[in-house]
Amino acid sequence: MALSALAPLGTVLTDLGRVDIKRLSAELDLPVPALAPALGRSSRWINEHPTAASFQPAALELVDAINALARSLGGMKFARAWLKTPNPQFAQRTPADVLRFETNGRSAVVGLIRGIVTHQPD
Repeated sequence: MALSALAPLGTVLTDLGRVDIKRLSAELDLPVPALAPALGRSSRWINEHPTAASFQPAALELVDAINALARSLGGMKFARAWLKTPNPQFAQRTPADVLRFETNGRSAVVGLIRGIVTHQPD
């Protein structure tokens, strides 16, 4: 999937087409420290460089997955709620907590989202 300005999270894109993590944080209602580990950086570093090229592939993967989830669930408010709801796939931890505290949190959350999106009944 390619991110576009028309996608649910299209507002997180800069004029150069990069994901701005501060904007993403605001859109998801998650603090930058919750997203930083999923991007392999400290929250301090991301606050200083919110659109750095070094984490764009990881940021785009996460944004694309959340866009797909939002479309599947009926909107961003439902995707935000999903991120903050305990999930049995994560031993009743929230996907937001997995992003923040697990070494491979981004991969785990993106993988679960892909499973949800691709297994939706028609």
